[in-house]
Amino acid sequence: MREPAAPEKIRLVIWDLDDTFWSGTLTEGGITWRHEHAAIVHELARRGIVSSICSKNDHAAVEPILQREAIWDSFIFPSITWEPKGPRLAALVESVQLRPSTILFIDDNPMNRAEARHFVPGIQVADETIIPHLLNDPRLQGKDDRALTRLAQYKLLQRRQSEQQAAGADTSAFLRASNISVSIEHDLDPHIDRAIELINRTNQLNYTKRRLPENGEAARRALRDLLSGFNVQAGILRVTDKYGDYGHCGLYIVQTRAADRRLIQFCFSCRILNMGVETWLYNHLGRPNLSVQGEVLSDVLNDKRDIDWIHLAHPSATAGAQSNAACTLHQVYARGGCDLNAVTHYFGNVARHVVRDFHVVRDGANMRRDHSVFARYALRGVEPAARQEALKLGWIEADFRPAFPPPPSGLSVWILSFWADANYALYRHRATGLEVPLCLPDTQTNNRNMLGTDPETLDDNEARRRLRHVQQNYDFAGMIAEQACKENIRLVLGQAPPGTKIFILLANEDTQGGRAAVSSNRRRLNAWTREAVQNHANVELITISDFFREGDAPVSFNHFDRMVYFRIFQHIMSRLPAQQETEAA
Repeated sequence: MREPAAPEKIRLVIWDLDDTFWSGTLTEGGITWRHEHAAIVHELARRGIVSSICSKNDHAAVEPILQREAIWDSFIFPSITWEPKGPRLAALVESVQLRPSTILFIDDNPMNRAEARHFVPGIQVADETIIPHLLNDPRLQGKDDRALTRLAQYKLLQRRQSEQQAAGADTSAFLRASNISVSIEHDLDPHIDRAIELINRTNQLNYTKRRLPENGEAARRALRDLLSGFNVQAGILRVTDKYGDYGHCGLYIVQTRAADRRLIQFCFSCRILNMGVETWLYNHLGRPNLSVQGEVLSDVLNDKRDIDWIHLAHPSATAGAQSNAACTLHQVYARGGCDLNAVTHYFGNVARHVVRDFHVVRDGANMRRDHSVFARYALRGVEPAARQEALKLGWIEADFRPAFPPPPSGLSVWILSFWADANYALYRHRATGLEVPLCLPDTQTNNRNMLGTDPETLDDNEARRRLRHVQQNYDFAGMIAEQACKENIRLVLGQAPPGTKIFILLANEDTQGGRAAVSSNRRRLNAWTREAVQNHANVELITISDFFREGDAPVSFNHFDRMVYFRIFQHIMSRLPAQQETEAA
């Protein structure tokens, strides 16, 4: 027989007053103050457990007593009226935005306790005899919060809700006047425990409900393993407004696989409920795929509001950069592979426009439109017969059109990667002379001749068809020639508007267990790249291994720990010309 689940940890204690918090009844002969009960409230607050009041009494008579005893400010959302307690408790629970099972209501009257259960299903209740044992109760151990940050955050929420109610029905006007600011920190390691808490403890605004292990070390290990992926981007949100600082109260983790961008964590503290932060972030991330699990209090998938009252701040996103760079960067253009997809995620927080020009996967085939030959095709054109031939292999018309953005009106950054030139061999069509890089599903011959591969060994029907077509109509041309590679690189650089700062990620040369042939191709590509950019003062070359740190989890020969790409982003931001930023500002 399954044992009943243990009661949940308590995050809020709601106190009755008469014959509970104090002895006696205020309206019937006076009361005796219980100093030890006040001490319990203070100690709970130091454990991060807040207290409230639900009492049938005269507010004007109660507040001066609690003020005199210096404990009034230790209670949040006090409800002191002669109205029935049930509806007031329900309203209180809605205000604090906690699950009822994490709330304890203490009242000496059994009818009031029954009423609490009726109006707030799941709430934990007890009579006054529990009070001497509260501090030893396993549910009320909390965690060290001697700075009383949790109490301060709830007092902030109380003040904000009070002013929102006073503002009336025009919620949007109130929110616009609140000066809500969100900053996103991408290095989660300093906030790892808070991130785990958001994943495992939030419910009403936890959209995926993918929990981590309850054991602290296991949870940290699992989260760090997840965050090390090159195709994973993440951020923890800090929210402030004119009322104060709500702390780190939101988290997202998005994973990119082929053409699919999916949120695998998307969770928020209820302290920012009704501010629109979750909808704003979902839109800011480009509305990636989100599979909502269970009930949530905010429907970001169908919320069509224009969240124009939230301002994105950049205090930590550009650590090491000029202070105003984030506010003046107009456009980022990135051309390359999935390495740049990881880098440009962070530029979405600091640039007005981010243009991504990457390779794509179609029908399982890796279409390396980031190879420099496709830059030449886009800029110099391709004969119609050659283009029609390419369409038979899965290319589309858009692959042959220029993707370079128009000149920006402010500071512009280009980030380029030509790694595909070192990784993917070319095949030449016999009739038209068209050269294309090929990587068909299951061939695993990116830089080796696939013409001798038996099509029947491939699992995919379309891959078999394409391979037969290549074998019948193409010759293996090998890796791109030096002169052609240099010319293509110079063609791309020539498209950048004057004043554009260009960064090129050199190919990784680490042999990783003896992959000498690949490494040799990359060394050649890097040498050619250095020669091609010699006369371009606006170009800076980036060696990716300069951004490796001890403890970074290696992913593969081509892919690295998420934080490697974040450090590259920080470096690029730090290299922006301060004079241009000042002029743009």
